[in-house]
Amino acid sequence: MSKSVYHFVHKLIALFVCCVGFLFVPPFSEVSAQVISGGYIATTTLTTSICGNELVDVGEDCDALGETGGYSTTIVGRQCDVDCFFGPYCGDGILQTTFSEECDDGNNADGDFCGSDCTIEPAGSGGGGSSGGGSQSSGGSSEDLGDTQISINGQTIPRATVNIILDAESVGSVRADGAGRFEFATDASPGTVSMGFWTEDDNNVRSITYNTTFDVTQGAITNVTGVLIPPTIAVVDATVNPGDTVTFVGQAVPNTAIELHIGDSQRIEKTTTDSGGYWNLAVDTSGLPAAQYTARARFILGSGSLITESTFSSSLQIFLGVDGQSTLPSDLNRDGSINLIDFSILIFWWGTAGGNSDPPADINGNGNVGIEDFSILLFNWTG
Repeated sequence: MSKSVYHFVHKLIALFVCCVGFLFVPPFSEVSAQVISGGYIATTTLTTSICGNELVDVGEDCDALGETGGYSTTIVGRQCDVDCFFGPYCGDGILQTTFSEECDDGNNADGDFCGSDCTIEPAGSGGGGSSGGGSQSSGGSSEDLGDTQISINGQTIPRATVNIILDAESVGSVRADGAGRFEFATDASPGTVSMGFWTEDDNNVRSITYNTTFDVTQGAITNVTGVLIPPTIAVVDATVNPGDTVTFVGQAVPNTAIELHIGDSQRIEKTTTDSGGYWNLAVDTSGLPAAQYTARARFILGSGSLITESTFSSSLQIFLGVDGQSTLPSDLNRDGSINLIDFSILIFWWGTAGGNSDPPADINGNGNVGIEDFSILLFNWTG
């Protein structure tokens, strides 16, 4: 083979790999050539991996259609995510406190101080049991170690009252200053805790609850910074004709950018809050087909590459050229009732971001379908 033909063949291979976008060619793919009797022999080795073909190829942990990579309490039940890697599970050797793991020693075995459900086993239960000594203590102490402190600071609507929840119980409230900043401190027992923050704007529109889960260390102050309570949002008229203008209003941190997302972010409108945190957007619906849409907002701090985005507000429903009435967020199949069907949908998306369900299975909009969403669904249960 001549040198020109050799180069032509390799360019053809490169063009093929470039144009077939779904092929993954790992870095260990090999291209080699050797000279034989003054000519060239081109040898090319391509190793491909296609996520979604239900075959576990090189570079993949798994390949299973329909699985979302949700958390599993066992190794056997672990799920494959959309990138063909296993999602989090008890037994993966990674301590994941957001899923209530107290330990993870890489297995689902009992008797090794970390139980099969990734909870800590009492001293003396591992290593084949206690070494004897009759009624001797197995170690540790029953003394109450006491509380430690959590210190919080964040931003919200200027001079708004921020209501604070610790492990599903109210622990107080604090008033933000004129710039929307607030600080709060409370005692808490050591361990994993969940906190929620919400407020109301000047028109008594309630924000969605901002939730966060973290570990509290005994004998130390745990600082929680950057709590950004999402904007409030309201709509003047939720039922309009195509081409009409829909006006959205709300409040957020003052002098910040606001993004309003219509539908699955197919339309994004932008504005800025004023010194009082007020914002409004008149959205021209021209170009949007007649349908039912959701609308939600968030604010953005900073500029350029140094930005921080709040989580989204609660979602509103807009009826563009269609008749209807707003559906409760917990009515996940839109049949007018909240019952076992909605519960089944919630369980399907459990431990994920909620997929593309509409209304979202992530009812409280915190990015994870979990116990908070289950509580909201039960509160709205109709049977």
